[in-house]
Formats: sequence, C-alpha cells, structure tokens
Amino acid sequence: MSVKRIRVASLLPLTFLVAACNGPARQIRSVELADQTNLPHTDTMIAGGDAIQTDLVASWNSFLSYDGKYAMENGLFDNEPLKTRFNTLIGKAKKSFFERFKVTPPVEVENKILFNEGYMPGKSGYDEAVIAVDLDRDIIYLGFTVNRSLMLFSEKGDTDYPEKFLQWMQKYER
Repeated sequence: MSVKRIRVASLLPLTFLVAACNGPARQIRSVELADQTNLPHTDTMIAGGDAIQTDLVASWNSFLSYDGKYAMENGLFDNEPLKTRFNTLIGKAKKSFFERFKVTPPVEVENKILFNEGYMPGKSGYDEAVIAVDLDRDIIYLGFTVNRSLMLFSEKGDTDYPEKFLQWMQKYER
C-alpha cells in the first residue's frame, strides 16, 4: 500500500472555488403595486452614496411648489410622502405639534430644504413648532417646544440638521 501526499497549497484554490459556489444565493424581491387610482408621483432612483437604490418612492418634487404658500391652507401635511411619514415620526405628539403650529409664515424652500415654523397664538417664543424636510436626502425633521423645552424628532436618527432648523433650535438652548 502506498500513500501519496497532496500539498495543502494545491487544495487551497479548490477550497475557495467550492465555498464560493455553495454560498447563499441572493434573494430576489418582487414588487407588487396596490390597485389604487390616485398614486402619488414617484421617483424610481435615489442616489445613496456609491450605489443607487431603485425602489419606488413617493417623490418630493411636488413639494417645491409650496414655496411662498401657507402650509395649513394648502394642505402640506395631507400630501404623500409627508403625510404617512410625519404621522409615523411624531406619533402621539401630533396634537401637541399642531397646537403650536397655528400661526405660521409662508413655507420656505431653499436649496432643496423645505422649512416652516409656527407658534401657539399668544405664545411666541414659548410654545413653537418647526418642520424641515431635506428633499435631496429624503429626511424629515420636526421639533416643538413646551414652555421653552425642546422636543426633537428626525428620521433615521439623523442629527445633521438643516441650517434654519439649527437656528430655530439655538433660540431655546441654554
């Protein structure tokens, strides 16, 4: 009986080949659209760093037209994608937010940042609310004060607040 020695180095490429071929397969997702007649305008590509995400998402493009208009009179919070995402983000604090968003100037849209602030009648400087939407980065920022104490909300835990949002926050930080 003869034994033949096989060098470990010669088995290494074969091992990698077998491991690569037997790895987990990529899962394929299917997209099913709801049977709705009033679908929001959509974008299909969102730039995200090195890659492009190709999910169907409601578009922020229609929100550019709110520049110079009053949010509540023009139904800003009734349009998708803001409607659903706003409700999800603020949750039970929605009533408190809108109590402080009664007196507002027109909406500002500058450098693809939608911004608006408001206050409770007779409580300017104490009970205020603010919304900022980074239309490019697809992030909503909300804030309101209760007796000058800040309550902040942002999607994805993002703290890279837009400049006007930061300026509003600085009024209440001590």
